[in-house]
Amino acid sequence: MLTILAVAGIAYAIYKFFIYPVYRSPLSKIPAAHFTASWSPLWLLWIRYTSIEVQTIHKAHLKHGPIVRLGPNEVSVNCVDGGLRTVYAGGFDKAYFYDQFENYGLPCMFSIKESKPHSIRKRMISNVYSKTVLQSSTDAYELTRSILYDRLLPMLASSAATGSDVEVYALNYATTMDFVSSYIFGLGNDSNFIRDVEMRTKYLGWHFKRSEHSFWFQEIPRLTQIIHSIGIRLVPKWVDVANSELQAFTLTLCRRASQSLQTDHTPQADKEQRTRPVVYTQLAESLKKSSAKIEDGEQHQAPESMELHIASELLDHVIAGMDTSAVTLTYLLWEMSKDPDMQYELRKELHTLSPTLVMENSAAMPSARSVDALPLLHSIVMETLRRHSAIPGSQPRVTPSTPTSLAGSPPLPGGVRVSAQAYSLHRNEEVFGTAEAWNPKRWLHASAKDQEEMMRWFWAFGSGGRMCIGNNFAMQELKYVTAAVYSNFATSVVDDTGIEHVDGYMAGPEDGERLKLKFARLEPKGEDRLPPLQPRRDMEGYDEKSNDSYEDPPLTFQSN
Repeated sequence: MLTILAVAGIAYAIYKFFIYPVYRSPLSKIPAAHFTASWSPLWLLWIRYTSIEVQTIHKAHLKHGPIVRLGPNEVSVNCVDGGLRTVYAGGFDKAYFYDQFENYGLPCMFSIKESKPHSIRKRMISNVYSKTVLQSSTDAYELTRSILYDRLLPMLASSAATGSDVEVYALNYATTMDFVSSYIFGLGNDSNFIRDVEMRTKYLGWHFKRSEHSFWFQEIPRLTQIIHSIGIRLVPKWVDVANSELQAFTLTLCRRASQSLQTDHTPQADKEQRTRPVVYTQLAESLKKSSAKIEDGEQHQAPESMELHIASELLDHVIAGMDTSAVTLTYLLWEMSKDPDMQYELRKELHTLSPTLVMENSAAMPSARSVDALPLLHSIVMETLRRHSAIPGSQPRVTPSTPTSLAGSPPLPGGVRVSAQAYSLHRNEEVFGTAEAWNPKRWLHASAKDQEEMMRWFWAFGSGGRMCIGNNFAMQELKYVTAAVYSNFATSVVDDTGIEHVDGYMAGPEDGERLKLKFARLEPKGEDRLPPLQPRRDMEGYDEKSNDSYEDPPLTFQSN
């Protein structure tokens, strides 16, 4: 009898874990990226653990087409129709992958997996990140003016005057952190990392440490927790320390913002250097209103719980706003520094602003709308976001209970993990000819029809209801910083060793300490102190190892 049960158990296991997934599952009709992918997740876990996932999946799509099977219960899509539109515009819930983005043990908007609670949270704060609000906000205008004219440009001018090199990767993190923390918590309550190098170094040390061991809780969270419970740590303790320090720092900023709203005893001379905590105020008021709607008899949130809910949400905004824009700005400066001709053309366009962004005009600054309307500047930012996506990796979702067909596949059952990656979408040669090249003018010279098609495949901020809520803030910040830099300086590469992207969900440089640029100060009028034009450094030897949708339609540059 025991022999019969054993044989039956073995037969059942063989059917469930091999015969069914390989031959009977609806996923069996989808081409597999690896010969073991149909019946084992080990191959997929290995490429994620060894950080070769993005390139490996991209090669699989090039070989097999718009849909590939990555594991027994996972697929990747690389198309708009039947792919992005179905999965992301269709409101598929997020996968457990996003649990890692919780803070203080509490969910934030980005980590919420279900669509309805995500939508509720998004409605609380999406308006302060809208393009209309940002372009008309006096707070956004003043914090931009202060960060550019009082912090960033003087520091670059000092380096230019002494002829010293500038290590821009850490500086870009400082700049983007100052921007996003000022808008969230108010100028005067912000990080001030451009000036405070010591605190910046500590913060970035914590931030990068906690990212080094994300695989375990990202891919096998339950097993990792079980192993931790018996005293074996797959994630070093100093990662927990780094997380605690980041959370404590954010709580400090939250309390500064709260205190600034409760008192008005700031000296008049200092008030000019302060702005309202725009996002903090909006979120705090919205959560209080939501909490007030709880019916009597139900448990109300304690004040400390409310504080942590606010901090969890805003820590996510801070990290996301700092990380992605810093990486984008780094590659933008790198590409521009290799292309003096592009700098020259951009500078001519920047001179059309009134007032201009030269340092001598620090009392005034061009409006966000006028900066946004510059076609070449827009093209440079867009092309950098396309060619050097800060988040090129997979954005996993889960198929709903209703069977759904993707990219021509048989209807897939509920619970299948499905994802797309910007890296592959942005390298569609039929849409982006010579896709590996950084060519901003593709956005200038394309017909209206081609521009529309490029925007369909452009995925730097995601798409659908869960599109990056800060996309308008990021675009405005990137344009202002780029415009300010090239209105005042010419840049050239000193050392870009290790600039190649890492292969992963995030894709900064392999060596984040080695992008050194030279900044040459220009005369206020600009062109008479331009360095001699040099041919752009070619790309030979460059081996890449690796909210709401936009409120305005893509610019049609032919009409400008």
